[in-house]
Amino acid sequence: MYLVTNKKEECCGCSACQQICNVNAISIIPDEEGFLFPIKNKDICTNCGACEKVCPFEHPIYFQNSPKVLAAYLKNSSEIKKSSSGAIFYVIAREIIKLGGVVCGATIDENMQVYHVVAKTLDELELIRGSKYVQSAMGNCYREIRRILKSGQWVYFTGTGCQVAGLKTFLRKDYANLLTSDLICHGVPNQRLFDMHIKYLEKKHNGKVIAYQFRDNKNWRVNELVTMVIGSQTRFFRLPTYEFSPYLYSFMFAMIYRYSCYKCPFAKVTRQGDITLADFWGIHHFFPNMDARHGVSLVLLNTDKGIDFWKKIHSYVYSEEANISSAAQFNGNLVRSTVMPLIRETIFSKIKMEGYNAIACTLFRPKKYNFIKIKAFLRNILDKLG
Repeated sequence: MYLVTNKKEECCGCSACQQICNVNAISIIPDEEGFLFPIKNKDICTNCGACEKVCPFEHPIYFQNSPKVLAAYLKNSSEIKKSSSGAIFYVIAREIIKLGGVVCGATIDENMQVYHVVAKTLDELELIRGSKYVQSAMGNCYREIRRILKSGQWVYFTGTGCQVAGLKTFLRKDYANLLTSDLICHGVPNQRLFDMHIKYLEKKHNGKVIAYQFRDNKNWRVNELVTMVIGSQTRFFRLPTYEFSPYLYSFMFAMIYRYSCYKCPFAKVTRQGDITLADFWGIHHFFPNMDARHGVSLVLLNTDKGIDFWKKIHSYVYSEEANISSAAQFNGNLVRSTVMPLIRETIFSKIKMEGYNAIACTLFRPKKYNFIKIKAFLRNILDKLG
């Protein structure tokens, strides 16, 4: 456990240890790279051992299951266009709110900060929709979820595998009114680096970023959509591919994750959530007739609770039964953690020495940048034609 060994690969930053401490002896503090780690105040600590008992890396909980695998998307075309892929998260969350429950997931606020919030209405749910490729700060949401669960309300929690695992070890019991979804995760960058990217964009365009999307659903690709105020005008910048965004390029090539991501104990089957969600990349290899224009979700029903809840929403969804082999073929993090590239050992020190702007134009840019620009230009023409 990190609080004992100080080995960074043993901490995922879930904050379960901090939230379980009854004397507030643990703080979550960014390290020199910007990743969040627990720091214990030994003068306050009572040595009760609670923090060690709830560490998901130390005490992972796995379901013994053979999940049901689906390729699925919401039938409502207007709602699917608002989502990252098949809008399955939305239809589950909507059903929870109809039952008088709440949904806990990651949001990005007007200051471009990413953290978990609790949504109680459909309007608040809109703040949680969409992918966020930054590690979300958990705050005290585990404590809040425990309080809501004890009141008898439904709670739907979504997060990375380690965040779901942290919630489970924190609660230390199963609640019939808790539904969880883990997301198939490459790895997580940190808020500090994302802040640098926002400043890079503002300097590049001489404006103020007021909204940011890590992807939109126009063509079901990972890209970047930025809304900026420049002078008296509001302008929109949409990149056709992640390769033109220094931040997303470094994310996609695994340069900027926390060390625990490269040794993730949750990148496997069995999964952590009742329902696992992801993009079903390569869908046309397996279901060539499926309408994938606005994305298709990969869904794993891992528990009886997940299967039972799927029955509540399946009439709103179009789905095809798949298998783990096809699901993992283009989504390797379903069954294994990301391999750490050599550049990871030095990238944050390089950013500190040279500055993000310099790295954005060198290490965070494809070698065949101009060729990719031409390719993207031609693809954009084809998209408009057909």
